[in-house]
Amino acid sequence: MKKISDRYTIYGRKKSRKKIQSANKDIFVNYKINLEKDIKKNKKNIIDVGSGKGENTLFLAKKKPEALIIAIEIFWDGNINLCKQLSKLKLCNVKIFSSNVLKLFDCLNKDDYFSEIWILFPDPWPKKKHHKRRLINDNFFTKVYPYLKKDGKIFIATDSSSYLKSIMNSIYKTKSLFNWLNNKPPNWIYEMLDLPCTKFFKKAQNSCRSSFFIELVKI
Repeated sequence: MKKISDRYTIYGRKKSRKKIQSANKDIFVNYKINLEKDIKKNKKNIIDVGSGKGENTLFLAKKKPEALIIAIEIFWDGNINLCKQLSKLKLCNVKIFSSNVLKLFDCLNKDDYFSEIWILFPDPWPKKKHHKRRLINDNFFTKVYPYLKKDGKIFIATDSSSYLKSIMNSIYKTKSLFNWLNNKPPNWIYEMLDLPCTKFFKKAQNSCRSSFFIELVKI
């Protein structure tokens, strides 16, 4: 049997290469989420999983000022960069959860809290032996289902053809839970949609890799 802590394992580098200044820690405290006070069922709550430097979080915060955007990122550099941008732009509708998204769900009751879940360019773990580390799979869709509001949506982007096939397979297996709204290939093209130009999207473009976007809705 797996240890409880194993459920929240995050692979790869987590710590900053730079020393974290106390001033940066102070600004982070202003945006750290309080799960009991900040997440309210009668509010539009949106999760941005793996928010990185915060490009999509900022995009969503500006586009949907009425919503609470929850940026989920373990990496300190990304969180500090996001905090500085939020302060500069005076955006007050963002909170940060600096741990595994699965831990966030387990801290809440199984109820319809979230209107949207965004997962843009999650780590594809390209080596076959590492595929089990991928976030999005059959179990993930089953896990998040009860936490989504009626007609709640999941948005996913990837530039990995291998990961895309795996995600599509999981969508098929959980088709009783979610409808795939943009299931025609022409509608998958990331560049053609009103979406943020993130670091990993630019990286895919520079490497001449296509980026795919998937939109699911809770049944």
